[in-house]
Amino acid sequence: MSKERRRLPRQSWLKLESRVFIRRGLLKKEWIPVVPFDYSRYGMGIQTDEAYDIGDEVSLSLKLIKDNLEIVVPFLQGYVRYKEKHHSRFNYGVEFCFLSKSEKLILDEDLMRIEQILHHFEAMYSQSSSLVNGA
Repeated sequence: MSKERRRLPRQSWLKLESRVFIRRGLLKKEWIPVVPFDYSRYGMGIQTDEAYDIGDEVSLSLKLIKDNLEIVVPFLQGYVRYKEKHHSRFNYGVEFCFLSKSEKLILDEDLMRIEQILHHFEAMYSQSSSLVNGA
């Protein structure tokens, strides 16, 4: 029996930039880059030095850049659902959440477009790799 609980398989990233919003004190706040390593419109995997616990709320931003296309999600909430130590950093699985149905409708279109573009790129990359490797 598989431990996979995601509704859809996540896509590998390509030029997907992501940052987390960190409060460093009462007045200091900053956006810190993280390394995204998988993605679906329901959540994503990130790698960072920042320490989170399962259930912690995370504020993210996303930007997909491909050729002349740029899709930006400036602010997105999520919850840490998975945590694994990876060398000196941590891998986290973050499930996206929405404050309201209207926010979900607004963000869902961009999240689905990012997923579709990544899926299309991955399919093209797989096809070109198989051609290069002897098909």
